[in-house]
Amino acid sequence: MCEGERTEVDYLKGITSFFGALPVEVEAVGLGRDPLQVVQEAIDRFHEARVNARRTKDANLAFDEVWCLVDVDEHTRLEQALALGRREEVKVVVSNPCFELWLLYHFQELTSGVHRTVLLKEKLPKYLSGYNKRLPVNFPYAAHPKAKARALRAAPKHTETCHKGPNPSTTVWLLIDAIRNAGDAKRR
Repeated sequence: MCEGERTEVDYLKGITSFFGALPVEVEAVGLGRDPLQVVQEAIDRFHEARVNARRTKDANLAFDEVWCLVDVDEHTRLEQALALGRREEVKVVVSNPCFELWLLYHFQELTSGVHRTVLLKEKLPKYLSGYNKRLPVNFPYAAHPKAKARALRAAPKHTETCHKGPNPSTTVWLLIDAIRNAGDAKRR
């Protein structure tokens, strides 16, 4: 689940396609862009899927894992969302200041703090002409290993879900690794 309705969903669908047909479901949840609401909605859908799986005796309806992508932005209930995620075993990946940092890491390093407006209006448009929260079909998904390496260089201690890292930092790479690994396991 994502707090964003466009960019995050575009990216996750694109990376899933890049890895091949994988058993991953991506849902966008636009609930006022509040991380706590996103995590709560993910928990509700997780429990609902489990009930449906038991009721129909179809284990395939249950989710193996639930992940949420959230931004730090100026959210006031982020810490509550992270605590809820830890308590309910929902994996919450956090980008500080925002998801676009992960996109930028596909193109360049960034190790000093940055405001989301600078990412959206100055940094990303250098690589994504006319960026308007939509990703082009030729987005360089193959650069995800470089993006991960850059994220780790910028915040080497930010390596767990359900934790807020410094600005700049992102743990989106944890979700990308999980998607790739799910596909690898499915193909075996």
